[in-house]
Amino acid sequence: MTDVTSRPTNAPGRWRRIGAYLMRLWRRFVAAFQGPEVPLAPPPPAPGRLTERRSIAPLAVPARGFAFDFQIDGTFVWTSDGLDRSDLRSLVETFLPYARGHLKGVAAGLARGVEPHRGEDFERRLRSKLAEMRDWTYERQGLRVRCRAHVRVRLDDRIQEHIRPYWERMIELDYERDIAARRARHVDRVSAQWAAVLERLLKAPVPGGAATMTDEQLAKVVREHLGEQRAWEDALAGLGPQDEYRREGFFDLLTEEGRRPA
Repeated sequence: MTDVTSRPTNAPGRWRRIGAYLMRLWRRFVAAFQGPEVPLAPPPPAPGRLTERRSIAPLAVPARGFAFDFQIDGTFVWTSDGLDRSDLRSLVETFLPYARGHLKGVAAGLARGVEPHRGEDFERRLRSKLAEMRDWTYERQGLRVRCRAHVRVRLDDRIQEHIRPYWERMIELDYERDIAARRARHVDRVSAQWAAVLERLLKAPVPGGAATMTDEQLAKVVREHLGEQRAWEDALAGLGPQDEYRREGFFDLLTEEGRRPA
């Protein structure tokens, strides 16, 4: 009698194959409803150079003598390369007090050598010094930002009240000079017109007729010119060829007389 021994089936392996087959069917089923796969958008490019502006709260620095102050207004311009706007603004808020303190130190060192009424001179010196220093660089956790100050200078209110009468007088004198210059130009224009009229009258065929005009002022001027012209003509007529040197002298005098304004 022969014993028949049955071989045990590999049940776990069969169930794994069945599970893998069902998973493949499920993925195909889901993919049929999802449609084609959409590619991911590329990341946005890194930002380039960004700029932020912050107004400078008024700074007071003592002028020479320490009795009066200069007032400084202006703007801080912050610049970054490759940072996000939020990172730039965060750095600006962090380093703004340091930039303000740096500016005040530079300005105070210059102001003590300038008289309190010479605000223009102090502003010029301060701007020149800031231009020499170029940008101020600040850094935190590998993030870097640059700062540059643009400034304006005002005088102390007490100084402004003290020098106001001086500038009011300067403005008045400037207007007076302008009026005087306008009057002088008007006189020159009128003189040129009179000279042109007299020249035409003297060159007329009968210049003596101009003396009979009803305008007494014009008639008087014409008579004087005619009298001087006759005197020179008589003097020249009495000179002979041997008096050529004297004749040239008379012509020089006539030329000078002709250059005089009417």
